[in-house]
Amino acid sequence: MTRASDGSTSDVDDRLRETESRFRTMADRAPVLLWMAGTDSMCDFFNQVWLDFTGRTMEQEVGIGWAEGIHHEDFQRAVDTYIAAFNERREFKMVYRLRRHDGVFRFILDNGVPRFTPAGVFAGYIGSCIDITERVEADLENARLVKELRDALRVREDFISIASHELKTPLTSLLLHADRMRRWVDADSGAHGDIERARRASDAVFDQIRRLEKLVDDMLVSSRGKSGISVIRREGVDLVQLVQGAVTAFGPDATDAGCTLTLTGDATVQGSWDPVAIERVVVNLLTNAIKYAAGTPVTVRVDDRGEHVVLRVSDGGRGIDPADHDRIFGRFERASVHTDVSGMGLGLYIARTVAEAHGGRIAVTSAVGRGATFEVVLPRA
Repeated sequence: MTRASDGSTSDVDDRLRETESRFRTMADRAPVLLWMAGTDSMCDFFNQVWLDFTGRTMEQEVGIGWAEGIHHEDFQRAVDTYIAAFNERREFKMVYRLRRHDGVFRFILDNGVPRFTPAGVFAGYIGSCIDITERVEADLENARLVKELRDALRVREDFISIASHELKTPLTSLLLHADRMRRWVDADSGAHGDIERARRASDAVFDQIRRLEKLVDDMLVSSRGKSGISVIRREGVDLVQLVQGAVTAFGPDATDAGCTLTLTGDATVQGSWDPVAIERVVVNLLTNAIKYAAGTPVTVRVDDRGEHVVLRVSDGGRGIDPADHDRIFGRFERASVHTDVSGMGLGLYIARTVAEAHGGRIAVTSAVGRGATFEVVLPRA
């Protein structure tokens, strides 16, 4: 220690103590968490803001005690970052979760810089930390919203692509049949053969119009959102009678596809359902069966199980890989990737949402090359 000629402590020591006292006072009043470490990398000072934040004493924090408050998932990364920067005598920034006095982990941005004496000798580190939890949570929320937006845009693009393809096919057919009818009318031959040809062309036009109508209906249902259906309007329904009507309507389509269409099960099953929505389920299942199982038998069965009723549609078609059983009920998903089978991938999605809206469920039992059975379970009321 340097002394003056009269033996008193030098003014230099007094100034050093005053400087240290002033630093600690400023550090304790700073609006950030401050820490200091010596040349051995051990922390030897934390300001009052840090201690208030962690709820721990200086004795508990010094050395490596402060690291006890780091979240276990961030601990190794934070320590590795600190040691690597310390060994290289360079500034570092890192984010980790630090336990607050109430036990809640908060995201902390820690910025450490090396200290040097006037002579350029390394003297340790000083660091400042700020709580950035709100910023991190806002960034995470923004990232979630961006992902949802991107997903929505992708779904829209898929929808537009599929819809444009599926709508173009019946429209092209309509234009061809309409052109033929116009030429026959312009010819005005009055011959019986021309009348028959015009009648067949007219039937074809109506078939394509009905196909367009179904496509538009499916798109409207899908556009209502995740639920796929807006309101369920229940009324007394004989499910067997409703299914029989759909089976009868699909008779010509089944015949054209080489399918035998059969309805079995109970003679009558009464319940409270939305007849329009349930009919859509039956229509979509029959459409898929005839589409993917041309040339094979298609069986529809309705069974009364007391509080529940079961509707099954079975076919002997190409079948579905078990790995795809869950996927095919998603929006714009198709049971087959074969290009020879058209479809927008909405039929099973709508069937699932209608079943769930009634408090029921739908599932498939199938394997490649072994046909498929779709089972719809509906509460009676």
